[in-house]
This record gives sequence, structure tokens and C-alpha cells, in this order.
Amino acid sequence: MAERIQVELVDDIDGSEAQQTVTFALDGVAYEIDLNEQHARQLRSVFARYVEQARTPERQTPRTTRQQEREQRRERQTNRQLTEQIRGAAQRSRERLNKSQDETEQQPAEAEQQQEQQEEPILLTREATAEAAPEATSDSDSEEDAADRHAPAVSLPQFSAAE
Repeated sequence: MAERIQVELVDDIDGSEAQQTVTFALDGVAYEIDLNEQHARQLRSVFARYVEQARTPERQTPRTTRQQEREQRRERQTNRQLTEQIRGAAQRSRERLNKSQDETEQQPAEAEQQQEQQEEPILLTREATAEAAPEATSDSDSEEDAADRHAPAVSLPQFSAAE
């Protein structure tokens, strides 16, 4: 099935057949009006006095589509990186919490085992404990230090309403 579409311009002033669309701007707002030849001449004659005295504004170079695309791509990539950093920090926090929960659950079990193994209480000073089990204290400290060293710091951008 064939279809034919005809566009007929109608003069916006009196409803007669229009020959052209006139575009003009006033106070930063662009307007279009369909006019016949007579009304178009009248409109141009009214504006002629003002156009003769007016100056054309300096055109601001509009950002090209490619520039906008590049900026949007950079923004998306920055947002993706920020999201990855936040997710990484959250994962490390979860791991630390799980590890500390596991340690607290293991401590009572270990304490019960130690109490069963010890038949008589042995009193040790702090220095003697460090000498007797230097690996126990240094291992747990070094594991925490290693975890802190391997966890990269995440710096979050500061947003400002002024931008």
C-alpha cells in the first residue's frame, strides 16, 4: 500500500496559504512562524530598524558530539573505577569481620583444650611468656600488619555543589 503525505503551510496570522517559515529570536528564545509573502515582508520591516542598530553576539563554540562522547566515556570509566574501589573496600571489611568472628569462636574452644591439658596452673611473667612463645605473638601481629600493608587505601572523591 502506497501512502502520500502532503504538508501544507498555513499562515499563522490570517490562515491563508503560507510560503515560508520565518525564524527569529528574542530574549534568548527562538521562534518560528509560518507566513505568506506579505506578512513576512511586514515582519522583516518591523525588525529592520532594530536589526540595523544591533550587533551580532560572539558565538560560543559549541562542544562537538565527539567531545561530549569522550567526556561521558571518561566519566563512566571514573565511576566504574570508583565503584570497583568501593566494592573492594567493602569486601575487605567483610573478610576482616568474618576473620575476627572466626577467631572469637575459636578462642573459647582453644581455651577449653588448654584447660584440659593443664593439670596444674603455671604462673608466667610477661617476659617469660614472650620468650616461651615468641612465634604466637609475632605471627598474629605480623598477619595483621601484612593484612594492613596489602589493603590499598581507597580515596573517595569529594563532591561539591559549586561545580
